[in-house]
Amino acid sequence: MRRFPGYRTITLSALALVLGGSLALAAEPVRLITAEEARLPSADPGAAQERNLTRGPGIDAVSPPPIGVSGTFRLAVRFKPRNSVAIDPESVRITYRRQPEVDLTARLKPFVTASGIEAPAVIVPPGKHVIVIEATDKEGRIGRSQMTLTVAETK
Repeated sequence: MRRFPGYRTITLSALALVLGGSLALAAEPVRLITAEEARLPSADPGAAQERNLTRGPGIDAVSPPPIGVSGTFRLAVRFKPRNSVAIDPESVRITYRRQPEVDLTARLKPFVTASGIEAPAVIVPPGKHVIVIEATDKEGRIGRSQMTLTVAETK
């Protein structure tokens, strides 16, 4: 190994810590929803999604596509700050709309940044799953979005 004066050697484990652990988790798919959670009763279909009364950040699903997916897939969400006010990554909350609601935040936390969520490998059981994502900007304005994952049976 060649050494250069003034440069430090960083191990992969140290790099993973610097990057919030995402390197270590990237190799292993994240089980976003368990089969037991998928069997919980659906949330009240009459409950309307809250409308943002403030101009909070926008939240756009990038991947997977709206049509059915199967197996392991990429989950990507982009946050769109309003008026150049950054999103606070610690404020991001992800919930699975079931009765009772299932908090998925901890499962995706290593993949959340101020610009969005980028989980390269996610596993979800077959079915239709409604996920609610909420983000707050540095001025306290809240943005909410709902995405539906339609997962087909694997063959």
